[in-house]
Amino acid sequence: MRIVNISPFRQDIDGSSDWIPIRPNTDVALMLSLIHVLVTENLHDRAYLEKFCTGEEEVRAYILGESDRVPKTPEWASAITGVPSETIVQLARDMAASKTIINASWSLQRQSHGEQAYWALVTLASHLGQIGTPGGFRLGYGTLNSIGSKELRVSGPRLPQGKNPVEEFIPVARIADMLLNPGGRFDYNGGIYFYPDIKLVYWAGGNPFHHHQDLNRFISAWPGY
Repeated sequence: MRIVNISPFRQDIDGSSDWIPIRPNTDVALMLSLIHVLVTENLHDRAYLEKFCTGEEEVRAYILGESDRVPKTPEWASAITGVPSETIVQLARDMAASKTIINASWSLQRQSHGEQAYWALVTLASHLGQIGTPGGFRLGYGTLNSIGSKELRVSGPRLPQGKNPVEEFIPVARIADMLLNPGGRFDYNGGIYFYPDIKLVYWAGGNPFHHHQDLNRFISAWPGY
């Protein structure tokens, strides 16, 4: 299996791998140019996009520069990322020619506009048509540290935690929706639910400002911000 490490640091991946050094915080430009190659060389999975995705026409217009007069070519991305344009072209062709696991670390979002990296990542994976296929798309392999490892499947001895008597819940990605639309309906996993009317937020063990999708919208929803 060939491993391609796209990172400012070679040591991000142990062992043998193809290292493509890139300027920090320029991952989105690289992914947009990869999509540009897939689209202009007709290497993208049209059937997948038509069946499972929405917004293809808008993405195409942006990638080709029809909406902002800036085509997201490999040459355009090279000036931003420091990755040679010929490397970008070959990488896109290689990704389309074989089964490709697209993976990114969670740390990409720890930057200004960090949510855009994951939007671009999902868009790139969609153009390859491999989301939902075995080994086609994944986030956070290194963070989870459980894929392929011999970790214990049974935890050590501990006191019983009991059961939370509150059965209401929301998906973790819909915190802003809940705050902006108390009592509103949402569909989840085949069921119909309604957002609770939250009067107090007590947050422990994480930072919602580090992992929410649209941070500007989240700030507008956060109480007293």
